[in-house]
Amino acid sequence: MNGIVIRKEDAVAQSKAKKLGAGVCVAQGWEIPFDCTLFIAAGTCVPWDLLPAGFGFLGKWDAAAPLWRYGASANTVGTPADQKRTQAITHDLRLLLYSHELLFVRKSEAGQSLIATWLAECQGGGDARLAFLRALYMVKPMFCALPLSWMADLAQRARSDEKAMLRGSKRVPEPLITVEIAPGRFVKCYKSDKDKVVERFRKMARGRHGNG
Repeated sequence: MNGIVIRKEDAVAQSKAKKLGAGVCVAQGWEIPFDCTLFIAAGTCVPWDLLPAGFGFLGKWDAAAPLWRYGASANTVGTPADQKRTQAITHDLRLLLYSHELLFVRKSEAGQSLIATWLAECQGGGDARLAFLRALYMVKPMFCALPLSWMADLAQRARSDEKAMLRGSKRVPEPLITVEIAPGRFVKCYKSDKDKVVERFRKMARGRHGNG
């Protein structure tokens, strides 16, 4: 069963979830109550129209979350001590971060381990995004990075598509495709953006190995 975890009573969220055929749980913790669970942080702009696709991804992946910000990497957040701890695990800080405010998790061994490890890494304070990145590298679940646009509402995405079309872009609403950017590491992107996404991660990989 698919379901969402919200942090406080929300009639709108409960109504939207019902229309999607998803269960709803109001809780502050990180127990995974459904086979496929979406954790939604308070105040998050939820892309309700995309949630069926998000739950669908969990048929293959253990977890999925949107990218946080392009250009913001692990060396731009947290304290020096927090970054040092992260680098000891990831061996690099030029890594993109994720929006755990919209986190899909499958109730699999790896999915549950990811949550448990993340919470353990958050103990004692520090940046939650860096802690999540460390957990990803420690657990190595099948993780799918969703486009940053998942953190925008339907109206914002529509305006973005409209502006792109007015600029003469060929982009029109299209299905997302899966791109493997490293063994066991995938991202979702529009087909027309595939080359840009692949090149972005190749540059990051070259930088990690001292080749650019």
